[in-house]
Amino acid sequence: MNTKEDGITPNAGRLLWAGFMAILAAGIGFGVRGGILANWGAQFGFTGGQLGQIGGAGLQGFCFGIFIGGIIVDKIGYGKLIIAAFLFHIISAFVTFGATGGQAESAAAFQFLYWGTFIFAVANGTLEAVANPLVATLFPKNRTHYLNILHASWPAGLVIGG
Repeated sequence: MNTKEDGITPNAGRLLWAGFMAILAAGIGFGVRGGILANWGAQFGFTGGQLGQIGGAGLQGFCFGIFIGGIIVDKIGYGKLIIAAFLFHIISAFVTFGATGGQAESAAAFQFLYWGTFIFAVANGTLEAVANPLVATLFPKNRTHYLNILHASWPAGLVIGG
């Protein structure tokens, strides 16, 4: 199928692939964070429960990003949510890199990693809240097909990131 013929705008194909790449990057980020948990545990002396809390922050944040973003996307616009997601990503990097030192600083490191992961996931959920309705709107005659293409990027990103 030719996305130029299926979409309602000449840029539909470009926007689809922009969403595909954003969700691919989110999958890579989740894969990397999941793969680095054991390293964080060794560096900071975290228990399995603490590592589970850090990983769980990623799932919670993702849900909040999708839920809240989905509610407000039509009210504030796609562009503003993309900017918010970008800013959340920057903030999450600074917060995550705030976790330094070793086991003596494990309480502070836990907080940095927990909140860095949460904010990172909010950013990715926000991108998802934009990409889904955008693709569904751009391809009204073949939504399922193009949403499947969009979401194929998530597991691909997890594999690449892992």
